[in-house]
Amino acid sequence: MSYKANITSNLINQILHLVLGFVGSIFIARVLGPSGQGYVAYITLVFTMIGSYGHLGLNNAVMFFYKRKKIPADHLYYVNTTFLTLIFLVISAIVLTLKQLGLILHEYPLSWVLGGLSIVISSFFYYNNHSWYVANERIRQANRRIIAVFLIKSLVIIILGILNKGYFYWATIGSMILSASLLHLGLKKGLKFRWDFSLIKREYAYGFIIFLAAAFDHLHLRVDQLYIKAMLDNAQLGIYTLSVTLSELMFMVPGSITTALTARLYNPCGERSSEEIMAKTFKLTLYVCIALALIAIPASFAIPLVYGRDFTAAIYSTLILIPGVVFASLARVATPYFFTSGRPQVHLRVALTALVTNCILNYPMIKLWGINGAAIASTISYFVYGCSYIYILIRKEKFKAADLTCLRVSELKELIGRQE
Repeated sequence: MSYKANITSNLINQILHLVLGFVGSIFIARVLGPSGQGYVAYITLVFTMIGSYGHLGLNNAVMFFYKRKKIPADHLYYVNTTFLTLIFLVISAIVLTLKQLGLILHEYPLSWVLGGLSIVISSFFYYNNHSWYVANERIRQANRRIIAVFLIKSLVIIILGILNKGYFYWATIGSMILSASLLHLGLKKGLKFRWDFSLIKREYAYGFIIFLAAAFDHLHLRVDQLYIKAMLDNAQLGIYTLSVTLSELMFMVPGSITTALTARLYNPCGERSSEEIMAKTFKLTLYVCIALALIAIPASFAIPLVYGRDFTAAIYSTLILIPGVVFASLARVATPYFFTSGRPQVHLRVALTALVTNCILNYPMIKLWGINGAAIASTISYFVYGCSYIYILIRKEKFKAADLTCLRVSELKELIGRQE
């Protein structure tokens, strides 16, 4: 499968998410308002984080053990899905107990918490199933299923138009369940329970490092929202969430690239080395993100016209976040190079450094400047995040600075040429 073809498929997927997500976000923001959006955003954030990281690294080990350790595919799949189910049952018991005791999510009805747990189990299987598509360079097949679900979700939101907190929340839950189900059906593996504790231990020896790194990475991008929830109110969180959503639209670039890059690094072809692929991909990300930033900065001033005057304050926090997202995008593209070579500890150290930076800066800056202070703290940490990878690639991995920054004429011709 062509590397460029997979990137193109991912890019189309991301653009559709961008366009439809933008239109849907207008309906959501105008109907829910800042407070309502903050209310929904918080519980969605909580269960999305659990779904993304509650597996403790098992899903992060799938591709490495399948492609590098040569574990039989069916055995690896069934052992992992069995263990993911057990983890989910434990998480459900903990969450429901804490909810019953009034220690967490006390302002949300039980039905919402049960819906959130549906996000968790669906996310476990979604990311597990998606790893198999990436490992076998079947990214275009996966994207067709993902796009179909997103189209359904977006059309439901746009056509019905009249939203309330519960309606949007349950649309999110339903789309996650459907996405996981369609990916599973495409693998044609069925469901079987199989136990191999020795394999699980080996996977966690590798995957837990990636899990910690990924958890630090995600917290790095979301810890500002947790600070705002604790220090300000739902209205401020709703405004800031919109800024985050809009600025992170730029992540469609690394989002289009990383899975294809990971697949190619696991499945090299010809004489093109991993270093060459990494350098070309890195510089492409740099130039595309700069171009998008130059478009996004003036476009930010249209926020109150599109979303309503209640979201006017989002202009300034969005403008502050945009430069930082450029550097965070570079970091996201660099990580597969270290994962596929069996060195996830590199990303662990970088992500932890960025997270600690963000945590230290958020409290005093929110005290001084509110949500704009949170945006400043995040942008500084994003800068640390991206520059750390630039330093490592140049000083530790012996990349040339020119190879990471200078886009040559021959590479432009290759980029716009036909797909292999």
